[in-house]
Amino acid sequence: MASKCPKCQTDNPSDSKYCRECATPLTHHPEKPAISVTRTIEVATAELTRGTLFAGRYEIIEELGAGGMGSVYRAEDTKIRQEVALKLIRPEIASSRRTIERFRNEIKTARMIAHRNVCRMFDLGEEKGAYFITMEYVSGEDMKSFLRRAAPLSTGRAISIGRQVCEGLAEAHRLGVVHRDLKPGNIMIDKEGNVRIMDFGIARSIAEKGITGTGVMIGTPEYMSPEQAEGKEADRRSDIYSLGVILFEMVTGRVPFEGETALSIAQKHRYEPASDPRTLNPQIPEGLSRLVIRCLEKDREARYQTAEELLSEFEAVQETLPLLERPTPGRPTTKRKPTPSKTITVKFTPRKLLIPVVGLMVIAAAVIGLMRFFPGGRKPSLDSIAVLPFRYLAEDKEKEYWADAITDALIGKLAQVSGLKKVISMQSAMQYKGSAKRAPEIGRELGVSCLVEGSILRVEDHVRISVQLIEAKTDRHLWAHEYDRDGRDVLALQNEVTKAIVAEIKVKLTPQEETRLAKARPVNRMAYNSLIKTIYAPPFQYSMEEFFKIQEESFKKVIQQDPGFAQPYVALALVYWQLAAMIYVPPYDGYLQAKQMAEKALELDDSIGMAHALLWGPKAILDRDWVGARKELEIAISLSPNDSMIFIMDCFFYNSFGRFKEAIASANRAIELDPLTPGIGFSHALTYYHSGSYDAAQEEFENMVGATPDQSFFNLYLLRSYVAKNMRPESLAQAKKIMTLPGSNQDAQVLATVGYAYGTMGEQDEAKGLADRLLQVAQEKYVDPQLIAMVYLGLGDTSRALDWLERACDGYSDLGFLKVAPVWNLLRNEPRFQAILKTIGLG
Repeated sequence: MASKCPKCQTDNPSDSKYCRECATPLTHHPEKPAISVTRTIEVATAELTRGTLFAGRYEIIEELGAGGMGSVYRAEDTKIRQEVALKLIRPEIASSRRTIERFRNEIKTARMIAHRNVCRMFDLGEEKGAYFITMEYVSGEDMKSFLRRAAPLSTGRAISIGRQVCEGLAEAHRLGVVHRDLKPGNIMIDKEGNVRIMDFGIARSIAEKGITGTGVMIGTPEYMSPEQAEGKEADRRSDIYSLGVILFEMVTGRVPFEGETALSIAQKHRYEPASDPRTLNPQIPEGLSRLVIRCLEKDREARYQTAEELLSEFEAVQETLPLLERPTPGRPTTKRKPTPSKTITVKFTPRKLLIPVVGLMVIAAAVIGLMRFFPGGRKPSLDSIAVLPFRYLAEDKEKEYWADAITDALIGKLAQVSGLKKVISMQSAMQYKGSAKRAPEIGRELGVSCLVEGSILRVEDHVRISVQLIEAKTDRHLWAHEYDRDGRDVLALQNEVTKAIVAEIKVKLTPQEETRLAKARPVNRMAYNSLIKTIYAPPFQYSMEEFFKIQEESFKKVIQQDPGFAQPYVALALVYWQLAAMIYVPPYDGYLQAKQMAEKALELDDSIGMAHALLWGPKAILDRDWVGARKELEIAISLSPNDSMIFIMDCFFYNSFGRFKEAIASANRAIELDPLTPGIGFSHALTYYHSGSYDAAQEEFENMVGATPDQSFFNLYLLRSYVAKNMRPESLAQAKKIMTLPGSNQDAQVLATVGYAYGTMGEQDEAKGLADRLLQVAQEKYVDPQLIAMVYLGLGDTSRALDWLERACDGYSDLGFLKVAPVWNLLRNEPRFQAILKTIGLG
């Protein structure tokens, strides 16, 4: 008579001990469950939808998934207001009193495990015959999906994960608990990149034998040890074997044994030797390969006998790796015993400091270590950085822009690391090009704790980069390395150097940042050279408008050379964005082209923060979707939390709505990241001007004009601040000065602002003359209608001003500051003006 599997319902021969499909034990004389229990369980399961209050205590938030034991839900424990994971055990498992008793005893033991790499177990409960387990909820990604997305992993990442799993096992084993079902699906990677082992609740206490007899195979076929495949007792070494399988999968992208059925896989675990992982991935270091193979020994006596022994081997392998390939710091790197469950741990943000107390020497070391965290003994944090201009070593100095390009690239990559509090912008860093200042002085001026120096030598198709990391305060060299690469691998090289720097200053990368820095496509050498030459070796004998047009054509050529290269699309989007923002082209046309280029860049690489930031203008101005614009800026900041230009855009967004407190905060952050660039305070000054703090605005604008006296843009806003304060002599003097600047007679913004100032100050003839001149210019090239509206408003003709503002609205001009700019104060109460504000989404 065939025996039906209780789990997958497969028919098996009557003498089979295990299901031929899923390896579930086949019990031929099962305990007969009460019918009412199964029926009650089915009803309870059906009710576990969002908002359900289960067992009078747990409010269901969402279903997280289902496994061999049952369904798992994210729920809130309403008694203590804490989120938990709730696992509802399958009826066919829960129907056995012996099984429930085994769970009860195992969870009792598993609850003793208190370790940073172990998910805490809470309780076994029952609700109307339905049994469930509650445990700590870990927000993150399970390793199964992580490996499906990212495997094979780098050596350093694999060792980092392996060590953390090993440390969790060591603590569990010390307490007498074996996991027995260790697999990627039972390992979580939380939002901070830390590893957590789950489901120790189905493990069995080594000290309590007899509840589950031998001859019962428990585990997942791909990850079970040979002794488990034979139905023998599992011990600590069984977990070490399973970890070996996981390590094999991490570094090769596949498990060591595969088969058509679970039973065939189990047989391979028993009899077939594991292949050397280096045959599948030659990049694996020999030491790591030996470690994996020893974990996978068939004879458990030949494996590592304890998790502590395996930890020591991990550390030995790690020490043989080049600095660049070592695991990201954040985990302990010195050999030590696992922290006992009763040891008090003190949490320091963002990492924990765990102090094992073993003997007098260790106590002394702990005291010294703790002193770093108290006043007078604190070790300086290396979480702020400036990349100084790289030196170009080749003789062909006309290609020195290569050095500027690598400097900017490293700054851009480091700016994406959320664990860094400050990354100084390219503009401020370039102030030190050729400087003889020493590290302590530069560190004080920029407010950073460490500096990066380097050089680049390019010979034909090869690039050699030398990099060194310096602690700014002490001028102490922390690390140095030299890289030789093919010119096509320059993007991967930038990622590699960034990861090495971050590792040395002990800043933890998030899993998303790890993934981002792990991917870099080869780049067409000619395209890359054209791109960086356009950006870093631009012609200076042209006007700003002509300069943008030259860049536009150059970036288009780069795209033709390599259509799959994302960066030139971003660069071109920025050109179009600036042309629109400065009204050199109709804003509708400029923002539309910026949107198309930014979206294309994101199709190729959705992790570019600036591409998202460049979408906020088009969404706000073209789509009048300010909610969407805000979302793009938030994504941009999350991807590039140290990019000063993104914070300037963020400041502009908040200005549009009159949210000046948030605007000032963003402006302050931009200045913090880019303290030395002339004009960086413009967003600050603009916010003061819009908020009515005219004295502060005037002071800021005067400082900018003093630093760049010929910059018409800053001069125009200084004039506006004088007019807002009704400072007639200063306004007239500033207006005359601006009209003497080169090109003023053809610049629509100059004509409009000076005309508005003259009109407001009572100089009607001068204002009318500039109004006529502006209309004449409008016959020759595009002039934004809002500029013409400004002149008529200065003349007191509110009707004509509103006519031109309505044209600007219909033509999708950039009216982002219409709600707050003092220029439009005379129109605030006009119904037509209020209608325009509503149309553009600011009413």
